[in-house]
Amino acid sequence: MLRQIAERLQSAFTRALAAALAAAFAFWAARHLLGHQQPVFAAIAALICLAPGIPSQIRQGMGLIVGVTVGIVVGEFALVIPPELAELRMASATFIAMMVAVSFGMPPVVPIQAGASAMLVLLMGPQVAGLARFSRRAGRCFHRPHRCICVLP
Repeated sequence: MLRQIAERLQSAFTRALAAALAAAFAFWAARHLLGHQQPVFAAIAALICLAPGIPSQIRQGMGLIVGVTVGIVVGEFALVIPPELAELRMASATFIAMMVAVSFGMPPVVPIQAGASAMLVLLMGPQVAGLARFSRRAGRCFHRPHRCICVLP
């Protein structure tokens, strides 16, 4: 049993270290190069893309982008539901975002991220986590690509 644990730890060591360093770098880059005060999502995105056990980091990263985009769009549409029906709005947006994401046939991170992104738009508001924020980041990357690092979420 101890041997199996040691093998698992050895197998995951490089990826876990890379993920931790990438999360720290993404946090630093978003904070110092892009001016975010608390770039939590940049660090989380790096961690999700590089975590141990992920067979393809590129595919994981693309899935993360698809999931975030689907979740933001669905979350924005859900804002038409009155705030008095917050629970209905949350449940329906999360469900629809996950179902749309599942239709792409991508890894499980995509519907998970879509549901989480839809929730974040509703919980944090569209200015903090919605299309306005997404377009500001995308525009910044478009106009200054030399300063753009994958920190959109």
